[in-house]
Amino acid sequence: MLYSRRLPRLAAVFAGLAFAAACNDPGSPRPSGPGLQVSLSGVDGALAVAVTSMGSDIDPDGYLIRVDGSPFQRIDADGLVTFTGLSGGDHRVDLYGVAANCWAMGYDPDVVNVTAGVAGATRFDMGCGAQGSVYVSTSTTGVDLDADGYTLTVDGSSQPIATNDSAWLNGLSSYGSHSVALSGVSGNCMVSGPSPATVAVSSGGTASMTFSVGCAASGNGTGTLTVTTATTGSNPDPDGYTLIIDGTISQPIGLNDTVTFSGAAGAHPVRLSVAPNCTVDGANPRTVTVTPDGADTTTFSVTCGALLARVAGQGQLKYGPLTAGSFVQTIEFDVRADLTGWFRLTDYADTHGDGTVGRWIIDPIADPETAFTAYRNGSSACSDPSRGVELDAVGREEDHRALRIITVELCDNGPPGNGTDFLSFLTSGKYGRSGILTSGDITKR
Repeated sequence: MLYSRRLPRLAAVFAGLAFAAACNDPGSPRPSGPGLQVSLSGVDGALAVAVTSMGSDIDPDGYLIRVDGSPFQRIDADGLVTFTGLSGGDHRVDLYGVAANCWAMGYDPDVVNVTAGVAGATRFDMGCGAQGSVYVSTSTTGVDLDADGYTLTVDGSSQPIATNDSAWLNGLSSYGSHSVALSGVSGNCMVSGPSPATVAVSSGGTASMTFSVGCAASGNGTGTLTVTTATTGSNPDPDGYTLIIDGTISQPIGLNDTVTFSGAAGAHPVRLSVAPNCTVDGANPRTVTVTPDGADTTTFSVTCGALLARVAGQGQLKYGPLTAGSFVQTIEFDVRADLTGWFRLTDYADTHGDGTVGRWIIDPIADPETAFTAYRNGSSACSDPSRGVELDAVGREEDHRALRIITVELCDNGPPGNGTDFLSFLTSGKYGRSGILTSGDITKR
């Protein structure tokens, strides 16, 4: 295998560094793993970066390494690259181009110190698994929709899913097929198509499937529903809003307007689609019950404000279960250019003695000592820098009180589920995580 063939060469390289250190500077420290340093006579400002990979479906084209803002260097899945001409001090080392089924079994990004006369060195140990995922969505139309949603079951493991929702089933074996079922459907609703359905996933790939459900009125008679909009604030959407009823009926409506619908009595889901700088007071979507021969009403109160740059998202890095010890991280955030908002990262690989996992927080409301300090509307971490955002902040891991300086790089590289959105998270304590989202989405507005 690739790993077993190349690993001895890497071991020899690091052994050679250690031998050179012993010969040229007997007082220098010995290599001891990531972040190790070895003293080399006549070498100044050099940094060696190695990668070892193990497991299944190892990325055939290797990875990309960048030190600080330097150009990328390609490295094999089991390889070594050297950066020279570096100044003394700490240097950030980023690993890019990691396949979705692989993960760094340590910090990524890493921070390595380089001093005069010393060649800094670090190593990324990578694990790869033969896993894939299924992206399941539910699409429910009609009236009297199931109020408590459905149950989604894959290979005997269940989780709830709403009537119009989506879920990622991660960490599924790429060998054989999987049974996916939708249950808990109320008697007035019917699933179109097979349930359970059979689906196969490829290693590191994503299969998708949709359960379409139609619901009929559970009562008798008809009535009317009148929807009113009332808008206040600045920068209102000039072309108004879109009103969506029963998940299928779409109707434009003005900023301060009224629209009346006629239809079957029963519970109707109603949603108002507004511009990003506008917010709806109250539930949206909301369920409104139309009574037989009745004339029922609902009002959407909307407030609009300044048009601010904004980045929001949620999702998962790497494939695997959300259990302690799994090399998986989840993220959720909503940050605006006026430095308001919040950010949370949960790292299931960062396990504590009491069985809990690491949870990082930047939320000035929940934790007033944390704050966002900079919002940059672009990032060199993205293939198209204009699709990126960089955040500077003061945050903390919730289980520890020490505050840390945090830098976050975000790339909105495409629509949800296309497997190209990217995140990098680095703290002043040299803790780092990065990767492509295997589920969820990053949206730059």
